[in-house]
Amino acid sequence: MSPFARSALTTFATLTLLTLIVAAQSLVPEETLATEPIPHSGEMGEPLDARRFTVTVEKVEFAETVTDEGGFGPSEAIEAHGVWVVATLEITAATAPLPNVDAELVMGDGYVYAASTWVNNGLNGGSSRPVPGIPVTGKLVFEVPEDRVTDPTLQVSARTSIDERLSARADIHLGLDGEQLDRRLAQPQKRIAVPAPTQTS
Repeated sequence: MSPFARSALTTFATLTLLTLIVAAQSLVPEETLATEPIPHSGEMGEPLDARRFTVTVEKVEFAETVTDEGGFGPSEAIEAHGVWVVATLEITAATAPLPNVDAELVMGDGYVYAASTWVNNGLNGGSSRPVPGIPVTGKLVFEVPEDRVTDPTLQVSARTSIDERLSARADIHLGLDGEQLDRRLAQPQKRIAVPAPTQTS
């Protein structure tokens, strides 16, 4: 083989190898994608098995104000800058206690709202942690502008530690849209009291 042919073959092999390396790297997921929470999808009113926990969204209500219930004395009503979206749900841990429960309300237009920390009794407040086999019923409270409530999905994450890598996440479509949603938003409840989460033995 002539030196020219050998040089051309070497150059071709090098370029081919570099192309394959670049292609292989593009197939490797980013670290954040490879370790983000694992989603499980379901509908409101139906139990959703997210492997590490099971959750059922029982109902969703709208209110002008919310209060913590059951404290030492009257609780001050908290008025929404918009509307309070209050979801009642039951959650049961599968194999280990879940001291960290977080939630977000994801709208159909992409806007995301975290569960409010203004309400101490919310499930995300840490007042009661789900333990294996014992259902916990409580509420999650979200403050949302009325015009942003569009086809929401409730995302509930529960994990054993603050590390959320590869944790379980339940994505529950709430079925709130159309004229029925418009009517409910136009006539929210004056006040919803949020009791501390309760366990069902």
